[in-house]
Amino acid sequence: MDRYVSLLGVIVLVVTLEQVSGHLRNDPLGCRNGTKATVDECCAIPVLADKAIIEKCKSEHPFKPPGKDAKGKESHPGGCIAECILKGMGAMKNDLVDVEGFNKAIQPVVKANPDFAKLIPDAVKVCQERANMDAGFSKGPDSTASKSAAKMFVNCVYGQLFEKCPTKAWTKKEECTLLKDKIQKGCPYFALRKHNGPRMRPT
Repeated sequence: MDRYVSLLGVIVLVVTLEQVSGHLRNDPLGCRNGTKATVDECCAIPVLADKAIIEKCKSEHPFKPPGKDAKGKESHPGGCIAECILKGMGAMKNDLVDVEGFNKAIQPVVKANPDFAKLIPDAVKVCQERANMDAGFSKGPDSTASKSAAKMFVNCVYGQLFEKCPTKAWTKKEECTLLKDKIQKGCPYFALRKHNGPRMRPT
């Protein structure tokens, strides 16, 4: 029974995250309200992917606002570029996040950032489970499961690191504590990279 209650909790979290990150006018968690600081200004989290991979993916997947694709389906910004980055890192396998590949790719960053190195393993473990579970429920004939898993994983990892940001990297002010509260409630990390509004690209 506990297993099913836990599973239901994850499903609700996934749906909530998609509502917030995919539909800007529907903001039930108030992610855009009162954001006087950005996550970047509050915690200096190192970029986990190689910059060359990020730039390549940005050029291949230029930003498009939320809307509908040619088939009339809702499109959510961030999914394609997140998937591109993880594939470039060797961190996607069979539409799922591959932890072994991800951990291998981020080793240079881990070695250069000892304070964050202590936090990354737990963040990766938690987020891989959440993202791959979401991908399992997203599969279908016209599935974008890998994009969904990639976007959720990247948002989750950075969100986890932000919540537990090392003292040396943390800017101690009320606005930053407010952002931490928003992330704990379910707001996507990358939606909080811009003042008073969402920035959907995981870069």
